[in-house]
Amino acid sequence: MNTVLDSMISFAATGEIGAFRLGMSGEEADLLLGGGTDLATPALPSPGGAVGFKDGSLEMWVDPDLTVFLLGFDAVDVQGRFAAPSRIGVAGRAVIQAPSREAVLDRLDQLGCAWRRDDTLTFDDQFAVRTEADVSMVFTRPGPSANEWVLASLYRSASR
Repeated sequence: MNTVLDSMISFAATGEIGAFRLGMSGEEADLLLGGGTDLATPALPSPGGAVGFKDGSLEMWVDPDLTVFLLGFDAVDVQGRFAAPSRIGVAGRAVIQAPSREAVLDRLDQLGCAWRRDDTLTFDDQFAVRTEADVSMVFTRPGPSANEWVLASLYRSASR
């Protein structure tokens, strides 16, 4: 993977982020991230017992059994920008503007990755698609007068 955008497109197509995948142990994820994430031995789990970790735009959560149940990428600021994770060696620009829906879907089409509109997550100011790898991609408009849709987040969850 070369850039944060390449990582996001690969994730949308495969459901994995490099070596990170749903069902892996929190300990394995912690080791891949260089340790100290609380994914293997949570100091303060949430009320439901889940523990999350975020590095740039990369986000992952483990359940009470310390198994990764959610992977994804999320914008890091109110401008909708995405940041490369610092712990897994993603190259390129550290922060990128949110890519347009057309640019993202074109990249998926070029990879031969099927996707469909996700009506359960699509409404007035949000448009969502689900890829063949069961990754949900959510697009929003960057402002009230904007015509273009831009990527806001993409996640895959074991609970779906």
